[in-house]
Amino acid sequence: MAKMVLDLENDTPRPYEESQVEPAKGKAAKGFIRNRLICCFLLISLTPIIITGFLAYNSSRTAIMRKIKQYSQAVLGQTVANIQSKLAEFENTSVRLFINKGFNSNLALLAGAQDEDQLLLAKREVESNFKEYMISNPDIFGFMFICDPDLERSVVITKDYYDDFIQLIKNFKEHNSYHNICAAGGGIVWSSALKINRSHFVLLGRQIKDIASGESLGVLAIIVDEEKIDRLINLNIYNRLYISLAEIESYSMVINNKGEIVSTPFKEDIGKNFSSIIKETKPLDEIFSFVSDRDYGSEINQGSFITDVNGRQTLVTFKTIGSKVGIGGKSGWHLLSLAPTTYLYADVQKFGVTTFSLGLACTAIALLGSLYVSSIINKYLE
Repeated sequence: MAKMVLDLENDTPRPYEESQVEPAKGKAAKGFIRNRLICCFLLISLTPIIITGFLAYNSSRTAIMRKIKQYSQAVLGQTVANIQSKLAEFENTSVRLFINKGFNSNLALLAGAQDEDQLLLAKREVESNFKEYMISNPDIFGFMFICDPDLERSVVITKDYYDDFIQLIKNFKEHNSYHNICAAGGGIVWSSALKINRSHFVLLGRQIKDIASGESLGVLAIIVDEEKIDRLINLNIYNRLYISLAEIESYSMVINNKGEIVSTPFKEDIGKNFSSIIKETKPLDEIFSFVSDRDYGSEINQGSFITDVNGRQTLVTFKTIGSKVGIGGKSGWHLLSLAPTTYLYADVQKFGVTTFSLGLACTAIALLGSLYVSSIINKYLE
């Protein structure tokens, strides 16, 4: 026999199972209302924050990147102007020696001296000329005159590493720089970076011919410490009193038309092809194409793009270094500025973290509010 219970409202008996259904339905209804309230509160409170935060974050990233590109290009233009000014000093020194008839006569005497006294006298005169220009321009590390064909008659004046440069002269004809200088026919050519002892140097070289006979006397080279160029293109780094390589976020480098790194704060990269550290190099292809009488201010010689550098997403801004005297010609140089996007977006990321924290706070408030309202409704339904 089925178990019966008394229905107090109707004062009639009814089955026990039916009396248990209504409370279960009531609990389910209350749970349904509570869940709907929580979802509605969360939706109403979080949707505007999520939409606003997403739009603000993306628009700020886009705006910041656009302004950074413009600013970087402007800074790069000023840095290029500084480099041009400094390199022009070295080039003008080379020009003054090139057109100096007395200097040319001393070189001709040095190359054709028949006895020891003439040779020593000619060497002293050439050394005197070199020392005079080194005093007037302290940024010149030294001079070399590589006598052709008798290398024993060569002259070297340097601030340091004298023996290393003498050894360089003995092997210089094997370097590509020597062939480039000879191929230029008296024009100015900047060499790739050369490692001497523990330092790196670049040479400004040109072929010297006898004014009287037109025969080649040899190669005149001005020695420039790579460190001078590095400090010029990375003033923002070296102006800081204490900094290690590990702390450097953004920096600049110089590469030549062959893609070889000429100057950088990371000395172990000098001489390497820039493609060894920069993943995407195609945007730079056009600046490596030699164009006679190139307009160095045109769009083809400057720009920016984002790629991976040493495994980090980086903004690369570039500009060709040109001058009236010849930089950017057969051995052109190009300035690259590298800035990791994590460094550029640091402030935007702070904004994102703030927005996310605000969203969590609003979620907690909405959750508590919905629970409070649902508890009131539960009491009312009871």
